[in-house]
Amino acid sequence: MKNIVLQISLLAGLLLCYAHQASGQVALEIARKADSAAKRAVELMDNNLPESAIEKWNEAINLVPNYTPYKYEMAVCYVMAKKHTEAIEILKTIYTSAQLGDRGYQLLGNCYDFLEDTAASRKMYEEGVQVHPNSGRLHFELGQRAYLERNRAQAHQYWLKGTQAEPRYATNYYWLARSYSETRDRLWAALYGEAFLNLERNTQRTREISKLVFDMWNLSIRIGDTLDPINFCTEATLEVPDKRGPDVMNFATAFEFTVAQATQPFIIKDSVITALSIEKMVDLRYRFTRAWVASGNDTLHVNDLLRWNSYLQKQGRIKEYLWWLYSYGDPREMNAYFRKNEERYDIFLVWFGENQLAFERSLCIGLGCP
Repeated sequence: MKNIVLQISLLAGLLLCYAHQASGQVALEIARKADSAAKRAVELMDNNLPESAIEKWNEAINLVPNYTPYKYEMAVCYVMAKKHTEAIEILKTIYTSAQLGDRGYQLLGNCYDFLEDTAASRKMYEEGVQVHPNSGRLHFELGQRAYLERNRAQAHQYWLKGTQAEPRYATNYYWLARSYSETRDRLWAALYGEAFLNLERNTQRTREISKLVFDMWNLSIRIGDTLDPINFCTEATLEVPDKRGPDVMNFATAFEFTVAQATQPFIIKDSVITALSIEKMVDLRYRFTRAWVASGNDTLHVNDLLRWNSYLQKQGRIKEYLWWLYSYGDPREMNAYFRKNEERYDIFLVWFGENQLAFERSLCIGLGCP
């Protein structure tokens, strides 16, 4: 059964609006009591005591019966307590509320998923996407449903649409990276994983995807192999014709060709290198970015992520960026690098915190660009 992440928001400002809509001092006193009960409920939820929190939410709801955010949070409590039927009964009355946005549809769909009523959950997510077409979380849920049903292609379509609909919702990039890492089209795992890392920088998932991206690059190169040295993609992906005609290499082919160029200085006679250290991988990526721009591929194949790499190189920041990117590929090597270059790396981190890849619009990362 999949895990769900629930974000608790008290929406206290809305409660004050609710109170002002009522009349006089009595209404304000009721609102304060309800707010006090709600705060205590949130504390109990934070301490993983959903049953006790439900009592407090009931107390708050009895004071302000028509306040939707409290009902939603009590439904969250029921989910935490694994009482999904009770949660559904509450959510059915509020899930379309504009105060909840797409979260009402998501949580109600999650409840049906927990009860293994997949038809109902899919219907809820699809209904939600119709109402909230820019919802990254609902596209994620539809993709997750397809993934669990072993329809990987459909899952990828939903997650890709999710990155385009709501570019700052990180989970769709995360699952594109994870899912493609299970295929031979590792290129997309490497690129969407890198995009994810630029968006979500300091979580357990960050550490997981940092290692995944490092592994995707290493699994895709055999430096010195005369038969199959670069293998980021399946033949089917490499053979997809570019829409501009047969004289133009498609993006995936141009990518592999440029990687092959960048690996030339690493070749050792009569030897095959199957894995690079972080230091060597940083050097390879540096050479790749320089070759990608020099060949004109940065204008021939629009790619926001590789353009970001080019910008970092022009700013003299790309090597520190790549050490950061691959840091969990080999934590011991990364720690040694940090101890040796602490001041320079700290300066980069300050700069990086102020200069980030923009996610205000849909990104083109080489796969179904908008």
